[in-house]
This record gives sequence, structure tokens and C-alpha cells, in this order.
Amino acid sequence: MRIGGRHACSFPEMAPPESSSDEQSREERLEIARRYRERRGSELRALASRCVEGDVVAAGEFSTVPTEALAAVPGVGMLLLPMARRRSRKAGLPPKLLLALTGEQLHALKLEPADLRRDEVAVSPARSWPRPEVSVERTGRAFMRDRLALSVPDADEPLTLYAPPLVTNPWSAEVVRLLGGDAPEPLDLT
Repeated sequence: MRIGGRHACSFPEMAPPESSSDEQSREERLEIARRYRERRGSELRALASRCVEGDVVAAGEFSTVPTEALAAVPGVGMLLLPMARRRSRKAGLPPKLLLALTGEQLHALKLEPADLRRDEVAVSPARSWPRPEVSVERTGRAFMRDRLALSVPDADEPLTLYAPPLVTNPWSAEVVRLLGGDAPEPLDLT
């Protein structure tokens, strides 16, 4: 049964209220998104500041293993994951990274999420390079992640990194842009 262009619920006590006072307005949703963007950016910079000297200009989460892409391969994907982790260790980087930029350096920090062994996220230094000698380039997609090539001075070939989609990840996108790579500007929340 339709009432006024809307579907009417068979159970009146379960029907949505006629007024939309419980729904958030567009401005309220944008304000929540702005606060989250700022809070998450501050959290990532604060995490990096635990291990990095100087002011952290930008920080974003990356990985050296395309976990989602491997897990999506039925049957074989989970068997390939340990090999991919071993390959990432050969590059001298941990599987989960927090890349942090200061005025002069790019710092790759080992990121260990909170789990049963630790109550909070842990970070520790892994590698660092002079910022002017580092560049990054987006090289495509790997299932649900953007694939990046990070050129650093002490590697013969670029290091492959993966990031959550840069279009919805303004923190990692900012790191990529500040290193001279092509990354989308954050969504306009005004």
C-alpha cells in the first residue's frame, strides 16, 4: 500500500516517523566528515611523531603486500600471502607502513595495529630517506588498493607499495602529492 508516494508499513508501530527530524542534514554529515578527516590526520601525525624527529608534515598508511588482492584469489590466495610477506621483507620494509614526511626526510615506520597482543597501535622506525631523493608514481590498481612505485636512493628498482584508494584516503593521497606523485585532491567537504 502506498501513501503519499511512500510505501506504507503494514505495522504502524514500525513505520518511520512522518517528520525527518531524526535524519541528519547534509551540513551535519559534512561537519562529521570534516571532524573525522582532521582527527584521523592528527592521529596519524601523532603516531609518526613518536618515532620521528621534527614536525610531521603528513602521514599516511600504506602496505607492501596486496592482501585483499591475494585473498580474492579463491583457494590459492591465502597460500600466496606468506610468499608476498617474505618478498616485502626482502625489500627491507614491513608489511604495514606508516609513511611520514618531515621537512627533510621521508620516514617508513613499521605499523602494528592494536590486537590481542597490544592495546594500542605501535609504530617503530624501519627506514628513512632524504625527501628530495624520493619520488612516487601511481602505477594502477590491485583489487581494492592503489598500487604505487616508490623510488628511493638505495634501491635498484622502485619499491611497490599499496594504499587504500587515494580518492577516499586523503592522508595517504597527501603523502603521494607531497612526494610529487599524482593523487586526487580530497573531496570538497564545504
